Amino acid sequence: MLLIPPFPQNEKRSNDYKVTLNGLPVEVYEARVSAVPFNTEWPGHQRALDQTEMASFLSFAADESVELIVEPVRPFEEMVVRPLSRDIHPVINGTKIAFNIDKTGQYTLELDGFHYALHIFVNPPANEEPIIQDGGTLYFGPGSHYPGIIEMQDNQTIYMDAGAVVHTSIYARGKKNIRITGYGILDNSTFQREDSRCLGCPTSLTFHNCRNIEISGIIIRDACSWAMTLFHCDNTFIDNIKMIGMWRYNSDGIDFVNSSNGIVQNSFLRNFDDAIVLKGLKEYDTRLVENILVQGCVVWCDWGRALEIGAETCADEYRNIVFRDCDIIHTIHIAMDIQNGDRANVTDILFENIRVEYSRHALPPIYQYTEDMTYPAELPPHIPVLFLAESYCGRWSNDNLLGSIRHIKLRDIHVYLEEGLPLPEISLSGASREHLTDDIEINGLYVNGVKIQSLKEANVNRNAFTSNVTLK
Repeated sequence: MLLIPPFPQNEKRSNDYKVTLNGLPVEVYEARVSAVPFNTEWPGHQRALDQTEMASFLSFAADESVELIVEPVRPFEEMVVRPLSRDIHPVINGTKIAFNIDKTGQYTLELDGFHYALHIFVNPPANEEPIIQDGGTLYFGPGSHYPGIIEMQDNQTIYMDAGAVVHTSIYARGKKNIRITGYGILDNSTFQREDSRCLGCPTSLTFHNCRNIEISGIIIRDACSWAMTLFHCDNTFIDNIKMIGMWRYNSDGIDFVNSSNGIVQNSFLRNFDDAIVLKGLKEYDTRLVENILVQGCVVWCDWGRALEIGAETCADEYRNIVFRDCDIIHTIHIAMDIQNGDRANVTDILFENIRVEYSRHALPPIYQYTEDMTYPAELPPHIPVLFLAESYCGRWSNDNLLGSIRHIKLRDIHVYLEEGLPLPEISLSGASREHLTDDIEINGLYVNGVKIQSLKEANVNRNAFTSNVTLK
């Protein structure tokens, strides 16, 4: 079964690609994304458009193999389908590219590097019909909708059907049993950032002191700040969401802020700032950050860190946190990290079966200090740090108290390194003899399929306040 949703009449189509699915033409959406890793501290205005470009995406449902025939408008020399772990090898037939996708999930087709990529979102066929006439359900059918800001209530469902584009900002305070689902698009582009700390913006999704939250299926486009933030929330389930079009300053992906018992799975995040991050902020620091599972995700980070703990860690403890079976197809600063900038005892953290891709097309992050400063035209290849764990007090600290990092496991970490690129760094540092980074176990580190045999070979750098670092 192949299900191609209707394309909204008022939605702008991408002109970069023509695509067929099993011989059927499909319309391609567009989304504005970052073109270069060029950032500045929030100056009160939107990011300049000349730092951005248009990317393309399409979304459909299938439970069978689908042949994609893609005809790009730009000439190209190289092509790749990511994640590389999916082992898809496209072929060229004249001006067209052909390949098959056999499994649901998220993919990118990239030509001569990451610019103007085509993002492909393959969903499982929906197993239920939306309840349209129900006091607890707000339904958006195919087409464009402008409901303004939506405040959710207890026991409420928002259903965005495939082919719907809903221009909105959704939030809830102190609510329970709330659900947002469907294969439609939540578009935040009509909203502007208002708050200097991102905490009060009318962005895509914001939840304060809520419990029993489910968000599944939807595409989230063009958030005006942190795209999805969970402040002091409990019991959150996020499945098969897709984030794209995050080009504005601080457009993080999913921020768990002093929240517990959360699952993020089978999702795609492309963000201009940290993609999946677990924070602790002073206003919410009576709650531990614990019992968080991130699994089966594809991450493209245009600025910052892909999978992160910190840098703000105002909480007594972070514990029982697992990142598993994820593909980091692009990142800028660091692929995986623990930045303990506050008092937290960060313990029992697992990064398992994480696959990180390194490309010679990657660009280095640069801060913009003046409005007339431009991103350099030619730069050498950039190698983001593979893993970092550090305790410190610094720029983002709020407690001004030191914490510690203990019992961290990296298991089956796979690095895909293009020919000629150096091995990425693993950086470990504690803050003092009383605030160590301790018991770091690396069990299975592979570069292009070859197992690394020593800490020196693994390019592990550490300071005097680390202990019990092992590689197996």
